Amino acid sequence: MDIIKEDIKDMEEIIESNLWKELFTSFKKNKLAVVGSIVILMFILLAIFAPIIVRYDPYKVDLDAQFLKPSRENLIGTDMYGRDVLTRIIYGSRISLVIALVPPTISMIIGIIMGILSGYYGGKTDIIIMTIADIVLSFPSILLAMVVMYTLGANLLNIFIALSVVGWAGTARVVRSQTLSLKNKEFVEAAKAIGVKDYIIMFRHILPNCIPQLLVLFTLNIPSSILSEASLSFLGVGAQPPASSWGLMVSNGKEYLFNAPWVTISPGIAILIIVLAFNFLGDGLRDALDPYLKQ
Repeated sequence: MDIIKEDIKDMEEIIESNLWKELFTSFKKNKLAVVGSIVILMFILLAIFAPIIVRYDPYKVDLDAQFLKPSRENLIGTDMYGRDVLTRIIYGSRISLVIALVPPTISMIIGIIMGILSGYYGGKTDIIIMTIADIVLSFPSILLAMVVMYTLGANLLNIFIALSVVGWAGTARVVRSQTLSLKNKEFVEAAKAIGVKDYIIMFRHILPNCIPQLLVLFTLNIPSSILSEASLSFLGVGAQPPASSWGLMVSNGKEYLFNAPWVTISPGIAILIIVLAFNFLGDGLRDALDPYLKQ
């Protein structure tokens, strides 16, 4: 029995090693995906080293410097409170990157647990979980997030909760479908035959085979999370002043769009660039993992 367990483990390690090697090789061939990865890395470095890079305080109000046009001193000009727009965009990348990673991670964990339980046990468990998922998916995600924010209050922690609540159902469906196709495979039957417990089979044998699909889904969920946070902040139920959220910056500057367009357009371009970068990354991973594109 111990020999069988070791053989199963060795086979899984070989498969995982070859998969990641092949994934990396295929990913490097996609130029847009590589560019997207570099852009994301640049934003991460800007967010981490923001206090070292910028010259101005992103929260200091200087009414004598209102709406200064882009110049050598202020590369993207200043806003209605005299704050340097570039500085606030760089600091705003911190909020956007945290929002990009934390809610998708939480919703991914919830979706994995719900989906694997639903697919593995089936029956009433499957019906209950999938009914809840259908209810969540039946609401427009931004509308459901707004309801959560209005109920809990507008702050960063509640944004995490709101976006996590609305984001897990899609992941649960993907994991459930993968679990249904894998639970009757030979390696799962072998694990059951030697008395491996259900939770070990689910999370040690089935879940690793879902990782490629989950990896792609995660990277494609990140842009949605960024746009949702920007939309909530734009509508006034997301990040609150004086936070330098990109969505909030767009909202605050919309009244001055014709007099000082840089206040609104600049953070909008930042949102566009980071969303495109994550989309390129997700597309690259999807293409690298698609067996039909490798033929």
